Amino acid sequence: MNTTRRNFGFALVLALATAVAHTSQSARAEETRTIDHVHGKTQVAGHPTRVIAMEFSFVQALDVLGVTPVGIADDNQPKRIEQLVGRKIDYSSVGTRLEPNLELVSTLSPDLIIADDIRHAALYSQLSQLAPTIVLNSWEGNYQTIKEAVVTIADALGEKTTGDEIIAAHEARIRALIDKIPPGEKRRFLLAVANPDTMSLHTSASFSGSVFQAIGLIPAVDSKDAVESGAGLERLVAVNPDVLLVATDKPGTVFDQWKCNAAWQNISAVKNGMVFEVDRNQFSRFRGLKTAELMVQEILAKVYKVE
Repeated sequence: MNTTRRNFGFALVLALATAVAHTSQSARAEETRTIDHVHGKTQVAGHPTRVIAMEFSFVQALDVLGVTPVGIADDNQPKRIEQLVGRKIDYSSVGTRLEPNLELVSTLSPDLIIADDIRHAALYSQLSQLAPTIVLNSWEGNYQTIKEAVVTIADALGEKTTGDEIIAAHEARIRALIDKIPPGEKRRFLLAVANPDTMSLHTSASFSGSVFQAIGLIPAVDSKDAVESGAGLERLVAVNPDVLLVATDKPGTVFDQWKCNAAWQNISAVKNGMVFEVDRNQFSRFRGLKTAELMVQEILAKVYKVE
C-alpha cells in the first residue's frame, strides 16, 4: 500500500513538473520584446524563424546566429549569397535591395523583416503591415554599427545572449589578427571601387575605413560621408594613398585605363608596389563580422605577406 502511494505521489509530482515546464517553455516562446531600431520601437514575440533580410549584412548576421532567412533581397544574384555565407542555402528571392518585391515578401508569411534605413525607410509602414519590422543602418553602416546590428538582430530573435557571445568571440579573433600587424604602421590606406569612368573612394566613415581604424591603420580620406563618389584620377593623385586596395568585379574599369597614365605612376602606392586588386563583394558590397575578418586576413596576406 505504501509503495502504491509513493508511486502515485511521484507520478503526480512528475506530471505537475512537466506541466510547469511546458507552461514555462510556452511562455518563453511567446514572450514579447521591445526592439529599438532606427525608426523607433517594434514589438517582436517569441523566436522568429521566418525572417526576411533586405540587405547582405543582415544575411550574414542571421547566418552567424544560426538562422537561414526564408527570403532575401539578393539583387537576383544567388551566387553572391553563396559567397556571402560560404555555401548554398535554401531561400526565396524577394527582388533587389533597392526595389524589393513586397508581394513576394507577403507570400512568404514572415514573422520578422529586417530592412535598411537608406534603402527602405519609405517602405517601413508597408513592411510593418506584413510582419514586425526593424530598420537598421547597413548601406552606410560602419564597423561599430554593423556589430551593434548583430546584437539587435539577436535580440529580435530572442537570442541576445548568443549575440553578445558572438561579438565577444569575433573581437577576440580580430585582436589576434591585429597582433600580426607590424608595430608603428603610419601609412595611409584607401579602398577605391573601380567603375567604368570613375572610382568611389571609401572614407574613414565607411565600413572598410572603420575596419582600417579598428585594426590600427589610417584611412587615407577622413570624412563624415562614407563614400566619395565620382572621383577622377586627379582626385586620386591628390589623396595620394600609401596603400591602395582597388575593388573590382568585372573588366573594363578605370583601373585598367589609368595604369597607362603618367599621373597614375606618381601615386605613392603605385611607386612602392602597394596597389592590390580585391574582390568588390567582400570589400564593398558585403558588411559583417565574417567580412571584417576576411578583409583583415587579406590585408595581412597582401600588404604584410603574413598568413
